[in-house]
Amino acid sequence: MSQLSEYETFEPTTHPWGVTISLISFLAIVISFCSPYWLKNDGELSEGHFLNTGLWEACFSNYHDYTYRYDRIYDGCYWTLDEETHVIAEQLRRPFFVTVQVFYTFCFTLSLLGAGLTGVLILCPGEDFEKYVLKLAYIDLFISWFFGFIAVIVFGAMGDNRDWMPHWDHNHLSWSFGLAVVGVVAEFVAAVLFWVEYRIQKRKESYRQSHGVFTLEGGTKN
Repeated sequence: MSQLSEYETFEPTTHPWGVTISLISFLAIVISFCSPYWLKNDGELSEGHFLNTGLWEACFSNYHDYTYRYDRIYDGCYWTLDEETHVIAEQLRRPFFVTVQVFYTFCFTLSLLGAGLTGVLILCPGEDFEKYVLKLAYIDLFISWFFGFIAVIVFGAMGDNRDWMPHWDHNHLSWSFGLAVVGVVAEFVAAVLFWVEYRIQKRKESYRQSHGVFTLEGGTKN
């Protein structure tokens, strides 16, 4: 009994929190990835300006090329990669913004994989398989966090500066960007919790192997 009591001290305590925070981070990343409010105008200008933009959609109000080389007017929302925006592509798709798009897309893709792994953990697999899934999950989330961290840092530093969208003094970072930050931070926390849980599982396995603890089936594992 003393061996079993000591063994029970290795029971996992971070697993539910890791799953919960992982799902919260996934939801925040998905919403921020799809929503067009990373940068928003304050609305004080009547026309001829940019309204708001996300990673994949930008909205304008009677806006034209800032160099006045073209007569094309943009009024409404446009996909940032659409050929229709070729007139303002030089301004819209600056290198820093393309970098943010690429890195946050990697983050989003890996977050999808992380959500799938979290779903597997919810289904309560066998202990050996669970340990394997935990390892994949924390590695995946750490890599996803790295890409997301770079994306939000770059956009936070350059998204509302005077060298990108017009009337920079009327633009500010908006709620989609805030959700991206929340998602990336939560993803790091979830990765750490899964890593801790994986270490607990490893210690449990090591303890069983060294002490021959009785299993539920009535045998021992040496």
